[in-house]
Amino acid sequence: MSNATAPTAPGAAGDSLVGSVLGPFLLLTLLGALLAAVMYVKKKRRSERLRHRLLPMYSYDPAEEPPESEQELLVEAEEAQVSSLA
Repeated sequence: MSNATAPTAPGAAGDSLVGSVLGPFLLLTLLGALLAAVMYVKKKRRSERLRHRLLPMYSYDPAEEPPESEQELLVEAEEAQVSSLA
């Protein structure tokens, strides 16, 4: 009977350590990338909805006359600029 133990491969213990560390790291990285992509899509969709909702309010038609109250404000602002330059 022999008390000798069978030699183990030198890389066997290191491979299991690398696998046990690398696996969860890759999993967390993939989950983080997926979460970032989902958040980006949600933000883009929300901004598109807001833009389409606000676009009719801020459309500018140069052929359209401004209301009289806005016209008076513009004239007053121009007169203030002219008087401050003189």
